[in-house]
Amino acid sequence: MRANTRNLPAVFADVAVPFPLFQTFTYSVPESIRNGLAPGCRVLVPFGARYLIGLATKVHHLARPGKVKPVRQILDREPLLSPALLKLGLWIASYYLAPPGEALRVMLPPGLLARKVTLDQDGRLQKVWPAQRRLAVVEITSAVAKLTERQREVLELLRKRTLPVLVQPFLREVGCSQSVLYGLTSRGVIRTEAVETYRSPWSQSETSPQVTKHSLNSDQNRILKKIEQHLAADQFRSLLIHGVTGSGKTEIYLNAIATALARGRSALVLVPEIGLTPQISHYFRAWFGKEVAILHSALSDGERFDQWRRIREGQARVVVGTRSAVFAPLPDLGIIVVDEEQDSSYKQDELPRYHARDVALKRGEIEKTLVILGSATPQLETFYHAVHGGSLEYEILSSRILKRPLPKVHLVDMREEFQRLGKATVISQALREAIVPRLSRREQVLVLLNRRGYASALLCRSCGSTEMCENCSLSLTYHQGSNRLLCHYCGYVKAVPKRCGECGREYIHFLGHGTEKVQVILKELFPEAAIDRLDRDTVQRKGSSEKILGAFASGHTDILIGTQMIAKGHDFPRVTLVGVLSAEQALRMADFRAAERTFQLLTQVAGRAGRGEHPGEVIIQTYFPNHYSLKHARSQDYRLFFEEEIRFRRNFHYPPFTALANIMIQGRPQKKTQLQAKQVADLLLHHRSRLSAQRRMRVLGPAQAPIEKLKGDYRFQILIKSTSRKELHEVLESALDELNQKGVTWKKPSIDIDPINLL
Repeated sequence: MRANTRNLPAVFADVAVPFPLFQTFTYSVPESIRNGLAPGCRVLVPFGARYLIGLATKVHHLARPGKVKPVRQILDREPLLSPALLKLGLWIASYYLAPPGEALRVMLPPGLLARKVTLDQDGRLQKVWPAQRRLAVVEITSAVAKLTERQREVLELLRKRTLPVLVQPFLREVGCSQSVLYGLTSRGVIRTEAVETYRSPWSQSETSPQVTKHSLNSDQNRILKKIEQHLAADQFRSLLIHGVTGSGKTEIYLNAIATALARGRSALVLVPEIGLTPQISHYFRAWFGKEVAILHSALSDGERFDQWRRIREGQARVVVGTRSAVFAPLPDLGIIVVDEEQDSSYKQDELPRYHARDVALKRGEIEKTLVILGSATPQLETFYHAVHGGSLEYEILSSRILKRPLPKVHLVDMREEFQRLGKATVISQALREAIVPRLSRREQVLVLLNRRGYASALLCRSCGSTEMCENCSLSLTYHQGSNRLLCHYCGYVKAVPKRCGECGREYIHFLGHGTEKVQVILKELFPEAAIDRLDRDTVQRKGSSEKILGAFASGHTDILIGTQMIAKGHDFPRVTLVGVLSAEQALRMADFRAAERTFQLLTQVAGRAGRGEHPGEVIIQTYFPNHYSLKHARSQDYRLFFEEEIRFRRNFHYPPFTALANIMIQGRPQKKTQLQAKQVADLLLHHRSRLSAQRRMRVLGPAQAPIEKLKGDYRFQILIKSTSRKELHEVLESALDELNQKGVTWKKPSIDIDPINLL
């Protein structure tokens, strides 16, 4: 609701600006425009020597001390963020200790908040709305004119259309030159003007999808009935659906959303990977047609803006998207689904470092909405809270639909393979032999290796040195397709040397293997097979992931090799064999979640096998066959893995038994950065002694980060563990306040609440 400011002495607005500043700024609101301002509107304001676009967070009558500058222009007739979304954005800023401007910026399409703008000669901003305008025929007049035969033909075609008709698509469709339409315009027969149009993210060649609606089994119906009861209550509820792979969680989502729509509410569905969006949006479009909008980072800025606008205007009541879709401006939100809730891609790596699952739960609480979390391998904290008396309800789907069996899983000990062959091998004999009958029966194979490129390092066999990134403390990966060495973190590129840069000898050796090399090896082993690859290198072009997955889904590809992009959410009924290479790879990382990530990835990719009429088989190659994460992944027993992992978490004081915050101090030179980290750690210890106790809170570090240098900056890490989340925030906020008061800053402030990655 807009603020009524008449007859009030003065009006001020608190404005969040799109800079990493931990405060809002107060501006006066001139009387001439104050009736048009409400929280959630964008405003043009002076900031130093520039003008920028900020977002009003509060309208009030109390000025802060000091000189207050006036708002120059109100840019929106209605708030862009509803009161609920504005409250959510400010909660993100508070909970994740993020600058409010950065927290609110990610809730809007790119470009709506700008750090610097250019004003016209009247001192106003003209282009405030990045809508697309295209020329269209808007009227056919009654003017009488002498027309050519072709002009008469085109005019008759126009008469059969519903106006307005976009000029360029119409000309392409009827095979007409622009001069014909220009002739009709110049004679006054038709009138054209620029109209706003939507940029569609759907492929123009894509046909309307058709998906059969399946009958639900007794377990699915039981859960759906509970969901319907919650929807009828119009209250915040949260529910974890723990369903084995292929148990039919998506069918429950679809039916639940249909119920919400029938009640006049809208729905939000989050998926972890962009690669999953086309397939899952296909199902939702088949059910809900034009009601569906999609939001993810692979869309162009224009497409994202137009989808956001469709959602905001109520033209799309079902949104399917990745992490940032949690902020979709859906009115009357009734249900939120977070599929594969355990996935780490829901965590934002940069400011604001929010977790979309936790934001979804908070949004559900604010908007009194049902939130459903779904997973075959729930994050350990999620499962713990669900089964130990928290507010998160728990439901399990313990078997696949149609009573299909889970795939048989075999562990291949690659140590024994090495001893038998006398050398290291990439594809074990067991996997080779298992692929042969699949190809003969026209069944399909997935091969997972969570490492892209051809070779993981370039090693000198003479002196033992490796080719390192000049910006990061990481070895460079060799990519055969481009014949170059590449850093996967900063993008640094280097030509492949003929001699070692350290000793000058020619004993250069490619070490390790990635998906690119596996594709070459499999092609040599199975030359008649159609083999493709899905990783970041092959999906750089827009639409490439859909093309690769589409070819596999239609049966044109026999073997698909990929990174974790192939492991989750996909439903390929012809896949009867999954091979996993270097299964223990994540266990080598210095991260307390390493075992959990390994178990989740193996269980998820195993679930891609045997989803159709034929049973599935999984072959996992590893040098660590006795590790508990691999043993329990083999039996696909989440409970046994949980019981073993939760003991480790309890003994070493990790979540869910403590709250974590990870502070990264990075910069250069190294000694100066280390000194800054020590100052921050001392300050944290000081405020901990005031506000907490050593037995409830530990401040560890500073220590060099596992990746000690990244993109040219040296990195030092401070890890805080606390059994009291309230005290954790109090200590951090007090330390930040003191740093700000002293004017102490570091190059890239990084405070990560509930970190997923400690590298």
